[in-house]
Amino acid sequence: MSTKTTFKRIALVTVAALGFGVLTSVVPAQAAASTALNVVVGPNGATSLTVVAGSDTPGALVRLDVTNDETSTFGRGLEAGESITATVVGVPTSVTAKTLAANGGSMVDTFTVAGSARSDFTILETTGQESGTAGANAAGSTSSNTVWSRLANSLSGFNVDSVTAGSAYRAADAQIGNLNTNFLNKDTLHQSAHAIYTKSYYVTIVPRVGATVIDQGAYTIQFQLTNAAGVVISTKTVKIDFVSSAARSDATLTATPVGNFLRNGALATYDTATSSAGYVSLTLRNRDAGLVRNGDGTTPNPSARIQWISAAGGVYSDTATLTVSDT
Repeated sequence: MSTKTTFKRIALVTVAALGFGVLTSVVPAQAAASTALNVVVGPNGATSLTVVAGSDTPGALVRLDVTNDETSTFGRGLEAGESITATVVGVPTSVTAKTLAANGGSMVDTFTVAGSARSDFTILETTGQESGTAGANAAGSTSSNTVWSRLANSLSGFNVDSVTAGSAYRAADAQIGNLNTNFLNKDTLHQSAHAIYTKSYYVTIVPRVGATVIDQGAYTIQFQLTNAAGVVISTKTVKIDFVSSAARSDATLTATPVGNFLRNGALATYDTATSSAGYVSLTLRNRDAGLVRNGDGTTPNPSARIQWISAAGGVYSDTATLTVSDT
């Protein structure tokens, strides 16, 4: 074997070894993928809501939380091709003979093809919230409370997520995608700057024009997360009903005394649960132990007052009305 041939063979072996080394060390870049969906109608995780209409255009705000498979700042909520689709999958039947075929199904607004089946509700992709702050760690981050009265209005365009969704048409197509506005650290979420993997989206559910939904009972709204390949990743539902007045809501108030109410003891303007002071908490819940809101998204304020009972057994009411503080 000549010296020249030996050098050629050595060179070939060296190049081959380097080539295989390069092939085994390169990993293709991958985008974060959505792996979970959480859907709530309140900061406490409630999935049932009763809306006391009291408005020409009552609505219900829903928060959608999307979690990625990357616990890093690369997790950006919904990625290209991923989407959340809203449909009505349950209708009330006790008051009116509603059917899923006639009153359920698609929540797409009237931009859809004429003749296609639509449910009793439409959905408006919603903005208008503020993100919380991601700190160096979870303890250093802060959340931003959802303002549940910031409903979207299709007539005025108020809080309608039409800019980032692409158009007013896409903001009412009952499908939330990666172009929709998302928010960080909402309500109880406290993610750090090094672990941002859950983003929140909002939608407003409103009765379709001409549909009879008031005082009919609860509807079941489904939200389904699919990936870029069309595979269903997660399915969640919420129950929502609209009533004409508080008296039709079937809601219950529960009064719970906390602490001690002492004879001749002065109550502060706002008392806390100490050994020598007391207060009463009022819990307002709907038929499923869920939430109750007004038609504009605000929280109802029950009225309350103190009644004095004398030693003789007579009942006397003071002239002042107590202020209900929702804390």
